[in-house]
Amino acid sequence: MLLAVASSSERAWVEGHLARFALRDRFDAVVCAEDVNRTKPFPDLYVEALRRLGVAPADAIAFEDSAHGVRAAKGAGLFCIAVPNRVTRHLEFPDADLVMTSLDERPLGELVREVEVRLSAAAS
Repeated sequence: MLLAVASSSERAWVEGHLARFALRDRFDAVVCAEDVNRTKPFPDLYVEALRRLGVAPADAIAFEDSAHGVRAAKGAGLFCIAVPNRVTRHLEFPDADLVMTSLDERPLGELVREVEVRLSAAAS
C-alpha cells in the first residue's frame, strides 16, 4: 500500500510534524503548497500526489478533515472519507463519500474493502 500526504501547508511545517512524530518514512510522497500552483479546494495537490505514486484516482482513497480538502479530493476523482478534526467536527461534509468521527472507528483493511464494494456497486 502506497501512502502520500497532500497538504496545503508549507513543506517545512509538514515535514517538521512528520519528523516530530517519526512518521516521515511511512509516506511514499509528500506534496505541499510549494509543489503546485493552486492548493485546496483545487485538486492540484491530489493530482500531483497520484502522479508521484503512479496511482490512478480510481485506485486511491483520500482522508480529509476539511470541506476544502474533500472538494479537492473529489475534484481529483478520489473516493473521499471525511474525518473532521476539533475545529471542523461541527461542519457538514456533503461531498464526502463517507464521514467518520475518528480513524479509530474502523480498521483500514475494513475501510478499503467497503470502498471497493461501494465502487463496484456504483460501476454496475
